[in-house]
Amino acid sequence: MIRTYETVFITVPTLTDEEEKVVVDALTAIVTDGGGVFAANDRMGRRRLAYPIKKFEDGVYTRFLYDADGAVPKELDRRLRISDKVIRHMTVSMELDWAVASKEQAVRDAVARAEAEAARAAGLLTDEAARIAGPLTDPSEAPPPGARDRDRDRDEDDIDFEDQN
Repeated sequence: MIRTYETVFITVPTLTDEEEKVVVDALTAIVTDGGGVFAANDRMGRRRLAYPIKKFEDGVYTRFLYDADGAVPKELDRRLRISDKVIRHMTVSMELDWAVASKEQAVRDAVARAEAEAARAAGLLTDEAARIAGPLTDPSEAPPPGARDRDRDRDEDDIDFEDQN
């Protein structure tokens, strides 16, 4: 049965860009050779870890979002486990509604990245502005102005109510 899976893994920060590309390409080949179809293959970048893992304090995050049968994530998990270049990984099977939402978000992110790259190539956008504009999503998804204030006010009211008892 074909399901949607999300795999996030962290590679060691000491790899060069070429070495990291080789590792990611090898893992991508496992999914495609097993009949999987990618919805997203995102390099999320180098980030600081919450705590040291194998004496590394940061790592390079990569996210795969793909449709495949059950054997593909098992093989991918096996390869990630034995790789000395991967310090942590996690694969989850997504529920149908979450899978649809994740795929739609991946498409929106890809369009936003393409638009930012086109604007940068045309000289309309600086590198810093493109970096900031890249992860932006649809403005209609943003909470209404003052939404956080309403939550804070509601929480304060709850505290006052509890104090009266």
